Amino acid sequence: MSDASKTARADKLKSRQEDGALVLRLDEVRPNRQMAAVPKRMPDLPAKPVRKTTVTYKSEKMTGFVTKAKSGFSGAKLAFLLVVIIPTIIGGLYYAAVASPRYVSEFRFSVRPGEGGGGSSAAELALTMSNSYIVSDYAMSRDAVESLEKDVGLREIYSRPEVDFLSRLSSDVSLEGLVNYWNKRLSTSYDLTTGINTIEVAAFSPQDAFRISTALKDLCEKLVNDLSEKARQSQLAFAKAELDRSEARLTNVRSQETELRTGQKSIDARKEADGKIQLITKLHGSLADLQAQYTALGSYMDAKSPRLTVLKSQINATQQELDRLQSQVRSTGDGVSNKAMLADAQLMTQYDKIQSDLDIATKLYTSSLTNYENARMLASNNQIYLATYVQPGIAQIAAYPKVVFDTFLVFLSAVGLWIVMTLVYYSIRDHA
Repeated sequence: MSDASKTARADKLKSRQEDGALVLRLDEVRPNRQMAAVPKRMPDLPAKPVRKTTVTYKSEKMTGFVTKAKSGFSGAKLAFLLVVIIPTIIGGLYYAAVASPRYVSEFRFSVRPGEGGGGSSAAELALTMSNSYIVSDYAMSRDAVESLEKDVGLREIYSRPEVDFLSRLSSDVSLEGLVNYWNKRLSTSYDLTTGINTIEVAAFSPQDAFRISTALKDLCEKLVNDLSEKARQSQLAFAKAELDRSEARLTNVRSQETELRTGQKSIDARKEADGKIQLITKLHGSLADLQAQYTALGSYMDAKSPRLTVLKSQINATQQELDRLQSQVRSTGDGVSNKAMLADAQLMTQYDKIQSDLDIATKLYTSSLTNYENARMLASNNQIYLATYVQPGIAQIAAYPKVVFDTFLVFLSAVGLWIVMTLVYYSIRDHA
């Protein structure tokens, strides 16, 4: 094979490789075998044309890689530059040269119940946790912002011109916007183990942070005192309502008893009835004695004797009085007596009912009075209070921004965004 033919085939192979395909002829790859496969023919016979078979090997991945390598600066590098490098540089410059320093003033406290609460430890712990969360939530609430705006002027503090444009609060911001801005400048935490609340207030000068923190501490103390007073008043109000109700019931029953006594012109109908019964019993005894004496003397004395005449008169008088008294407490068969007897029975029943109601009302009033005194003593000893053991202070150095740390966070965020964008791009390209 001549040098010229070899050179031509090499150039042809190179051009096919650049087009993205590799084309080889079998007779070029296996020339000896091709020649051996062709049988020798007679010189006088015309040679049959040899059919050439070609095999094409696709190498698109290799050629694509080579093409990208030759193209220089790729789209992925450009995206990395725009999404990661430039934002990280801008963020670092902002935190290092533009961002205003923020100073933090904090105070720590614990919501404590009063001594002698008398409740279970679990209930006291639950109450303490609830009050602690209430204080932390109140510090971030709209009511706290309104109070701080009146006391220290949050809008004026956070909208000063020396504050950088990204951190500065707009002077005409709405109250809702002020609340959102305040929540970004406030940090609250509660430790379940120790029951300690920590509140940090950030401002752009140490004095402003101290002023706001002090005013917020006063508001939290006022809130806890109000909660304690409301709980105490609620306990006392309930006990006082029960005491008033029992006292009104006792007064009503006593009024009914007085009306009954006034209507019957009797101080105590029950005692009067008992006195009548005792008198009847005594008269029965006296009558029996007189009759015994009369019988004994009549056995040997004349019936017209003065002694027997006097005894008989006494017996008749005693019998008449006894009949009169008995007619008042029992029926004798007469209609008028029956009505009187019924009226007396109804009177005694009504009087007994009033006496029972009076006893019940008296016991209820005594119990309510005891409960009221116990509630008053318990409410006085069970007040909750805010124990502030770390007072707000004036910061010496700025807590924010942390240039290296904040710049690294920007870098991590940008890298994450770049990775997501790259994955989305390749996913769309593969499914296109």
